[in-house]
Amino acid sequence: MAQAFGIPRQRWPLAVAMILLLAFTLSWLQGRFDASDAKKAIAAAMAWKPAGGQTVFDALASRNEGDPQCTGKVVSQLLGDVEVRCATPGNPTADYEFRVLLDGKRPPRAANAAAEQLVAGMVQK
Repeated sequence: MAQAFGIPRQRWPLAVAMILLLAFTLSWLQGRFDASDAKKAIAAAMAWKPAGGQTVFDALASRNEGDPQCTGKVVSQLLGDVEVRCATPGNPTADYEFRVLLDGKRPPRAANAAAEQLVAGMVQK
């Protein structure tokens, strides 16, 4: 009877199936964690009040270009670093990028020129 890694030959299909099931389950679970982190980061970025006045969401909505549409992409799972990109239907070419650390110790920060201009306009008001 041939064995590899202590597994009899007739059990190999079952062992391979279990490994594939484990890999699929871990992949699915990580996707769920990433989606949850992205939602938290989008909420944090939109609720951010850089000058203590209006939120980023209110500043984008006040431009009368429609409700902002945001997506989140996990940059670092270890650090909880998420990149949030928002655009409005009235001006889809303008991307507002924010970087959010989910540890809650630091506020989100503007990550491109359009977002920096938006935040600077909020601070001046």
